[in-house]
Amino acid sequence: MRKIILITFFASLIFFLKINLTFSNEIYTPEDFKEIFLKEIKNKFSWVKGEIYVESIRIEPKSAIIPKNTPYKAIFMAKPKIGSNLLVLEFKKDDTLEKIKILGYVEAKVPVIVLKRPVLNKSILSEEDIEIELKPLSRLPQDVILDKDAALGKQVRMSLNAGTILRYSHIERPIIIKRNQVVYIIARGKNFVVKAKGLALQEGREGASIKVKNISSKKILWGKVISPEEVEVSL
Repeated sequence: MRKIILITFFASLIFFLKINLTFSNEIYTPEDFKEIFLKEIKNKFSWVKGEIYVESIRIEPKSAIIPKNTPYKAIFMAKPKIGSNLLVLEFKKDDTLEKIKILGYVEAKVPVIVLKRPVLNKSILSEEDIEIELKPLSRLPQDVILDKDAALGKQVRMSLNAGTILRYSHIERPIIIKRNQVVYIIARGKNFVVKAKGLALQEGREGASIKVKNISSKKILWGKVISPEEVEVSL
C-alpha cells in the first residue's frame, strides 16, 4: 500500500512539473524581459566597443502573464544612457493593451589606456609603458583616452604612477624644435617650394606656431612646425 502511495505521489509531481515547464515555455519570464531590455539597450549603444551589461533590473508588474507569441513595442521613457533607464513594453493582442515597465541600471566596460609602469615628467610614451584594460564607463573621466595611438609618442605633463588611467590632460605633443636650433624655412606656392635656412627663436611642438629668423635676410617670420627640422611659413 505504501509503495502504491509513493508511486502515485511521484507520478503527480512529475505531471505537475511538466505542466509548469510547458506553461513557462509559453509565456514571458523575468529572464526573457531582461534579455529584451539588454537587446534594446545594445541597439542604442552600437558605438560602444566594449561590454554592455545590466547591473540591476526591476520588472513591474511581477505577476504579468503574457504569451510569447504576443507582439510588443519597446519605448524608452528618456534617451538611453549609462545608468538608470526605463523601458516600457506594450503588448497588444486583439483589443487589449498590456504594459510592462522595466527599470534597469546599465553599465559598459570599455577599453582604456592604462600605465603599466611609473613614468617621469616629460617622458615620451611608448608601447612598453601602456596597456589596454576594460573599465566601467560610468566611472571614467570625460577626457579619458580610448585610442592607444592617441597616447603613443606623446609627452606626459607630470610624473604618473603605474595603473593610472591616461587622460588627455596628462599628455601633450613633445617639443621637437628647440630654441636657437637651425631649421629649414619652407614656403610653398602653387607650383613651387622655396627652402631657406633659419634659426628657431622659440621652442615648438608639431603644429605649433613659432618665430623663426631667416639667416640670409635676417627677416623674422611666424611659421608652423611641421617636422623636427622644418617650419612652414605662408607667402
